[in-house]
Amino acid sequence: MNGKTASILAVGIIIAAFVWGAFFISARNEQSIRVVGQGVKTVTSDIIKWNMSINRTTNVAYKSEGPSWIQEDLIKVKKYLASNGIEEKDILIEPVSSYANYGNNGITGYNFSQRVEVKSDDIEKIEKLALDNKALAKQDIYLEYSNLEYFVSNLAELKAEMLALATADAKARAEEIAKSSGNKICGLLSAKTGVFQIRKPLSMDISDYGIYNTSSKEKEIAVTVNATFKIK
Repeated sequence: MNGKTASILAVGIIIAAFVWGAFFISARNEQSIRVVGQGVKTVTSDIIKWNMSINRTTNVAYKSEGPSWIQEDLIKVKKYLASNGIEEKDILIEPVSSYANYGNNGITGYNFSQRVEVKSDDIEKIEKLALDNKALAKQDIYLEYSNLEYFVSNLAELKAEMLALATADAKARAEEIAKSSGNKICGLLSAKTGVFQIRKPLSMDISDYGIYNTSSKEKEIAVTVNATFKIK
């Protein structure tokens, strides 16, 4: 081996050492750990919605009377609500819908219905009104459908809080795992949030598209964060 060849080989070794050394350092610097953190909180709904439906059925001869009968029933409902302190602005009235009823010989009559919604932040009052069937009957009000739904008004704020809790939980998990291997985390590389699950407390319900349970006054809000942390 002549001197020129030796010099070239030496330079190659140095360059190779530098490259591999740089790769090793880079690899070490890019070591990461991925964990899933969860944020969970139980909240109480502060908005209630009472959904109800007025229904009337007529025979063929009285088809034209159906809308009038519905209107009479609606007046009774609105009077009942007003007498219990429900303001007009909190009542939503949908258009009357109808469909024909059929028998063996064709149309036997018609069904008319109208949906009414009451939205309020006075949950106790609306629950009492909706569940008092005797009071409704005294006003000659018979609802075909009656249902209560519960909502949370500050959901956007709660979602931000849940994300912060989930991220903090992910960081704490990553720190424990890194510590067990003699490392420590030194930065967040990426984070991906899951969908929000708003469900009944102690429920195991979960959906890829998220859940918003409206049947329960108490709700459990849960979200996960899939986070990758840099370690050294």
